[in-house]
Amino acid sequence: MSSFTLLVSDSPLTEVDHSGIVRITVRELKKLYPINENTPEEPWHSMDDDARILHAPDQSAFGQLAISVCTNPPYDLDFYSEKEYLYWVSGSWEGKFLTDFADYLKEYIKAEENVQLLIFWAGDGEQELVEQTVRIDEIEPTQLELFKREDNLRLHFV
Repeated sequence: MSSFTLLVSDSPLTEVDHSGIVRITVRELKKLYPINENTPEEPWHSMDDDARILHAPDQSAFGQLAISVCTNPPYDLDFYSEKEYLYWVSGSWEGKFLTDFADYLKEYIKAEENVQLLIFWAGDGEQELVEQTVRIDEIEPTQLELFKREDNLRLHFV
């Protein structure tokens, strides 16, 4: 079984990526991290300068909020939604992630878009989802943290 977290909507949503992870050339990376007493030689120093690689500014990048189009939906999603627009929600669900997610919801989500946050386990057949509703303009990071603790949730934004 695997846990999935998605925003589903009747209309397109705005994608965001607060991770700072970018695709850059090895040439650009060598400028950022030249070999010196503080930066030892790394395997990418010997790669072709035009090769493109992913670069994260630091370890914290992997826990930051990212909302991206879901082009490969999880199996079992059909049990929970038939909406056309699907978006992955990824990050660590703590600290800055929660603040950024609450800000995202307030800025980009409109009640008439009928957006739902789905948190569910796939791989063990259809599960009953806990149905909850929250007003977008009143959402707080602490509420989001509590919602994530639910194993199977459909959160309606109104």
